[in-house]
Amino acid sequence: MLKWLRRSTRSWFIYLAIGAIVLVFIFFGVGSYKASRDQEAAEVNGAIIPMTEFNRQYNELVKRYQERTGGEVTPEMIKSLRLKEMALSQLVEEALLLQAGRRLGLEVTDAELRRRIESYPFFQQDGKFDKKRYDGLLSRHHLSPQSFEAQERQQLLLRKVIEEVTSFAKVSDAELQEFFRMAKEEVNVDYLAVSPEKFLARENPPDDAVARYYQENEAEFRLPDRARVNYLVFRTKDYLNRDTLTPTAVEDYLKEHQDEFTRPRVIRAQQILITLPPKATEADHRQAAQKAQELLGKARAGEDFAGLARAHSQDAASRDKGGDLGLVPRGQNPPEWDKVAFGLKPGTMGLAATSKGIYLIRLEETKETERLPDAAKLVESRLKEEKARQLAKDAAQQAREELSRGALAQVAQKVGVTPQETPLIALSGTVPGLGLQPAFNQAALNLKPQEISKVVELPEGFAVLKGLEHQAAHLPPLAQIKDQVKAALKKSLARKQAEQEASRLLGELRQGKPWAQVAAAAGLAVKDSGFFTRFQGFLGQQQADSLTGAAFQLSRQHPYPEKPLWWQNQYYLLAFKARREPGPQEFQKEQGQMRAQFLNQKQQILFASWLDGERRRAKIQIFVQP
Repeated sequence: MLKWLRRSTRSWFIYLAIGAIVLVFIFFGVGSYKASRDQEAAEVNGAIIPMTEFNRQYNELVKRYQERTGGEVTPEMIKSLRLKEMALSQLVEEALLLQAGRRLGLEVTDAELRRRIESYPFFQQDGKFDKKRYDGLLSRHHLSPQSFEAQERQQLLLRKVIEEVTSFAKVSDAELQEFFRMAKEEVNVDYLAVSPEKFLARENPPDDAVARYYQENEAEFRLPDRARVNYLVFRTKDYLNRDTLTPTAVEDYLKEHQDEFTRPRVIRAQQILITLPPKATEADHRQAAQKAQELLGKARAGEDFAGLARAHSQDAASRDKGGDLGLVPRGQNPPEWDKVAFGLKPGTMGLAATSKGIYLIRLEETKETERLPDAAKLVESRLKEEKARQLAKDAAQQAREELSRGALAQVAQKVGVTPQETPLIALSGTVPGLGLQPAFNQAALNLKPQEISKVVELPEGFAVLKGLEHQAAHLPPLAQIKDQVKAALKKSLARKQAEQEASRLLGELRQGKPWAQVAAAAGLAVKDSGFFTRFQGFLGQQQADSLTGAAFQLSRQHPYPEKPLWWQNQYYLLAFKARREPGPQEFQKEQGQMRAQFLNQKQQILFASWLDGERRRAKIQIFVQP
């Protein structure tokens, strides 16, 4: 839990608190570049961002994307996502926010810091802050109270700056109606896709064209810094059975972390039920969900829950008692109901959808708790993992010390691991046998030949590296990469051919030729996008901004866009088909929810504009090449 806290209260991700849209600003090209500094990543108005902080931020970003994709994050994905730039951008913007906080005279009082820390449930015992538990958890995670509290104070200050900047955002009725129309309006188009693959085989550029392309696009073929190392890996799994737990270790841990391994068994709750007919349609489900959301909004706004239950609940038993259910044991209601109700905190509300209808549930209090059925096994596994990881770390540290006195092969034999060697790897490259490991790659790039690294922490254990070779960034000679350059030129020429073909077809359409006839003559299949909103995006792809924007500019009078549109390695031609406008009744039903959503977006836009101004006025120097 503490690990989650440390990650979730860090830098850019705090901004999620003010809205659903994340705006990440890549500032490269705004600040100036200087010669590389080994220990500094950037400087913001004189404040230094250390390389250690940049590496930690970059590694955390990679880990997050690994978790989202099940561990499969390729170097190509890292490059396309621009994670290195994103990490540095986040740190620079965090520095700007902290400097703005001091300039605005904002500060975090000791009382505010104390309330924040005491609110964390994992520092509480029986619902109250427990100083012994607080000190114990920080100690287990190698954090001092001073460093943890400094981090929390900083995060509170960041939040204050954001709230100060965004407090000026307001939503008028006219703006809300226009926002609702923009959000709910739908369009439907037909489309054709022209792919460069169709023209690729036709291209065979001569040598002089390949040489010109190489000279004009040197940056495309420049190799980054790369390194080759030997390494030893000490995997946690190999140490799982090398130590035994004491008889009381599991029980002691359970007592110390009882809130983590207990769950409510009996609760006191209130509910409002919006029923569904026996053969409910999709429209019935939408209507019930909408009604439940409205009631949830009213209850959260302060309206009396019992009064709402008497007026709106369609369950006679709970309606007559103002929604009061009394004491409810786990297992008495459907699993969907239990999942929501028993997952709430006292005083909070949630919605549960079942076959009977939509329940609005308010948890009054937890009366009885019970230990999770598999708590002991979970704790035993966790403790064994922790012990094994510490043993692996100790073994890696011992190997590092011995490498300063002996050969790697001898040390490897002594500690019982197999020595490995990498090919030349860049910062975003994969490591044979380990996959994508940014911390490993960074350590490798920092080594000189024969130099020994510090112990490098990996998800599966620890590693010690010995430098073999370091290659500075350079442009390979054409003769060495001629085939690669020729392939890139062929793709470029094929794209131009596809663009010309798409432009020719669009010209024929503008001259009045029938859509189906033009498509058939080109051997292309006509496809239907179906209705979509601006927020859903063309073909449900929110990233297809150019296609979505172009589609909503079309009409029966102007059925085609001005030019072919490039997206996902194809040129698209669109043809207007139909448009649907939202009705006034729909606006009346959703205006409350829409107002909150629009306000969030205005806050995001206001914050984005303010932060962009801060960046432009700041003196930013970057020492890390993207």
